Amino acid sequence: MKDKILAIDVGQKRIGVAISDALGMLAHPYKTIRWRTVKALIYELKEIIEQEKIVSIIVGMPYTLKGGHSKKTEEVHVIAEALKDALPVPVLVQDERLTTKMAEDALRSVGKKPSRERQQIDQIAAVYILQSYLDGIN
Repeated sequence: MKDKILAIDVGQKRIGVAISDALGMLAHPYKTIRWRTVKALIYELKEIIEQEKIVSIIVGMPYTLKGGHSKKTEEVHVIAEALKDALPVPVLVQDERLTTKMAEDALRSVGKKPSRERQQIDQIAAVYILQSYLDGIN
């Protein structure tokens, strides 16, 4: 039995959170965190780490479609570095290109309007980030 891994999709106002099963094979939506400061995010993540016995965190890195860096990439990189310094588990980054679009498409496919389901989109995007990571290590 493997330990659980957590992934986050960092947005301006919300952070989608997904968590793996104990076998480390499947990603599941966990919650959406409304956040304002990195300090508050660290506090919230520490609680989840302890509660869920998380062994590592994957941060979705928003590279451009060509694989380059943007202002948002740099912002998320700064957050990821702060998490690495403050959290008691390894923090890794994973390419998250198109995960929000994929999450919106998934909601549309079940008849929901993405504009009304922002929290679900954040969580589903985190699921895509985590599942991509899990598929790469299994």
